[in-house]
Amino acid sequence: MKVIQPSMAFCETLTDLPLFASLNAQQRLALLSCAEIVLCEKGELFFRQGEKADRFLLLKSGRVKMRRLNPNGNEVVLHLSAPPQMIGCKGLTLPGSSYPADAVAVDTTVALRFGRNLFLDVVGEMPDVFFGLLIDMNRRLSDVFALQTSLRESVDSRIANLLLNQAFPEDANWDDWRNYKIKRVRLTKSLMAAIVGTTTETAIRVLSRWRKRGLIRTLRGCTEILEPQSIIDIAMLKSPSAVEQPI
Repeated sequence: MKVIQPSMAFCETLTDLPLFASLNAQQRLALLSCAEIVLCEKGELFFRQGEKADRFLLLKSGRVKMRRLNPNGNEVVLHLSAPPQMIGCKGLTLPGSSYPADAVAVDTTVALRFGRNLFLDVVGEMPDVFFGLLIDMNRRLSDVFALQTSLRESVDSRIANLLLNQAFPEDANWDDWRNYKIKRVRLTKSLMAAIVGTTTETAIRVLSRWRKRGLIRTLRGCTEILEPQSIIDIAMLKSPSAVEQPI
């Protein structure tokens, strides 16, 4: 991980982040002044499980997986974070605590890293910032609840839900899927497996079955949904494809 100096062009894009969007130019500069701009290449860590949680990060570009290693040394992905989400929230909300998981860059990732005390000093007169943080944390809790609920479903359903959540905008209504642009899902099969709690071999088998049915197209490191309604039916347990037992 390395610290980089923000360019003027970078500063002008801060309004893309909800934390900065409602602030005037002077407030944005004040908030930026208490942050470091840090960059991690793919596979590098922003922090490790057990390290003192004295900072939190706001993602600007790239993706980060929050992961733990189980006793067998296998990776368990707790959450896949993308801009404009926060990671390391304990560094803000629970002083003296430690990070509960590793934060590993999935891509080349840029983030704003804030120290708790300096951040709180600067934003004391910016109530909109606190409101933005509450919204982000509420979304994170919703994601955790959805993940816990999905683990009771079949592997097919869990993978379908993951693909849809990655392909559609956040909070999209799947019933109106025709109104959205469907993105390619940039996840390897091993990462999919780690997120939904199954083996890579099982994820490959499920995706291969869907590919043969013409529901998806798989490319190197990407999956493209060709039949959204069919994948939605699997996710919602409305399809015979989603009858396998959870693994």
